[in-house]
Amino acid sequence: MDDDIVMREALAYFVEDEGYSMKAVGSAREFYQCLDQESFDVAVIDIGLPDQSGYVLAEYVRHNTDLGIIILTAHSDIEHRIRGYSCGADLYLVKPVNMRELVAAIENLAKRHLERHSQPMASMNAWVLHLSTRLLISPDGVEINLTGKEFNLVRILAEADENLIGRRQLLTLLAYPEDDYLGRAFDSLMLRLRNKIRKLTGEDAPVLNFHGVGYCFSGQVNIQ
Repeated sequence: MDDDIVMREALAYFVEDEGYSMKAVGSAREFYQCLDQESFDVAVIDIGLPDQSGYVLAEYVRHNTDLGIIILTAHSDIEHRIRGYSCGADLYLVKPVNMRELVAAIENLAKRHLERHSQPMASMNAWVLHLSTRLLISPDGVEINLTGKEFNLVRILAEADENLIGRRQLLTLLAYPEDDYLGRAFDSLMLRLRNKIRKLTGEDAPVLNFHGVGYCFSGQVNIQ
């Protein structure tokens, strides 16, 4: 979705030429209508829409669907990037974008969407995160009550779909300002979560820390 009709039509032409079906719209209103009427795998969202911020749309898509989200915009500064990822974007691409790279990104997210839908929700090896009750349920059925911060941390990692999230990005998404004290508060949060899961399940928490790189949820997780 892009408010620039020339860019929008060129993008649609290139994507469809690669064998994908695409619905190109120029406003938030049209976007919501499409979501109600059709099924999609990936949403490509421009920030500068005429009737609503693309950030708002990205948040809506993240909280109400399981679509992959690509933000495509001319804003390249770090604050816009951080806001984009905080709103739920899987990828943040800056115009002008190489069309082949964009199609590759769409293809990757679409494959992940298909894989999620092809797996049974009640997989015996899957963790389950209940959004309404803030319960994390182990593959063996052990229910783990999460605090607000623990829930936000697990949700961020689960929604990243096994992709690494850097420590600095996690601090930002969890509303921890970057200083030594709150950095230690984040470490304490992670330690409490690990200890809680180990105490209740007898197993290590499904959270991997790649030192100097980031964190990821290491097991299959279904978000309900």
